[in-house]
Amino acid sequence: MSKQKKWITYVCITAILCSTLIGCSSNKQTTVDKQASPTPKVLVSDEDKNSNLGQWGRAMGSVLIAINEGNVYYFGGYEPTDGNQKAAAAILQKSWNISNRKQLIDQMYDLLHTGSRSTYRKEAAQMRSMSAKELKTAMKQLSGDMKVHYEMIRYNWKTWRKKGLLAWDMCRISHLAQWGYVAGYLTISEAQAVIEPAAKKLKANFTSWDEVQQNWLDGYALYASIDVSAATGTDYEVRKAKYEQLKADDQKNTDTKLYDDTLFTKDIIPVTGSNAASLWKERKSAK
Repeated sequence: MSKQKKWITYVCITAILCSTLIGCSSNKQTTVDKQASPTPKVLVSDEDKNSNLGQWGRAMGSVLIAINEGNVYYFGGYEPTDGNQKAAAAILQKSWNISNRKQLIDQMYDLLHTGSRSTYRKEAAQMRSMSAKELKTAMKQLSGDMKVHYEMIRYNWKTWRKKGLLAWDMCRISHLAQWGYVAGYLTISEAQAVIEPAAKKLKANFTSWDEVQQNWLDGYALYASIDVSAATGTDYEVRKAKYEQLKADDQKNTDTKLYDDTLFTKDIIPVTGSNAASLWKERKSAK
């Protein structure tokens, strides 16, 4: 069987799987603010002030927290009241099928070690193994979301190579950690601690929040089958505009800094009393 025929067969198989990329829910999910969101009215932040992991986590999860009307300057985005706990738990259940602590820890571990970037790299490698003529012929067999999906594979590889979808996966760890804290599945110390290995990956591969957020947005485009060259009116555009708004607001904020690029050159300071390794150990002992 030729490489072209092999890849077309591979595409047919992938079509069945593409609607549920690793670590994601529906491929057609819009934004989670369509359901009841927590409210950030009176926030009491217990963020570890001796660590910078809270700052890392808030910046990583800022766009989606803001879209859900959370306060991006407080770790968690919302005060962990009874009502907010239910709302955060509902977000985790609907968007991630997570309903308890174990499922949350499992999902964060998977994002850290494999995530959507694992599938992306396999698909990119398959496409790169083909000649230009074979790839052109194979792409002509595709249409709709499937064609956009593979176009976004090519776009992400051209733009980011192996770094593609890295921030997409790591920033979602922050979303889960913060919602998991508000939902009562993690203590605030645990939620900040689990940010550490994700922050280390971002620090090792990027030099600014502009880079991180663009990588996250491009990963979202692949996940949601959105063509970045024709993204007007899509959720991609909404998320991009939200980041630009947050960045502009942050530049005016003299009290605290959300997007501090010096984090990429400073040491990552752990929280006291918790670490990600203990959560991963708990995951193993639960099996």
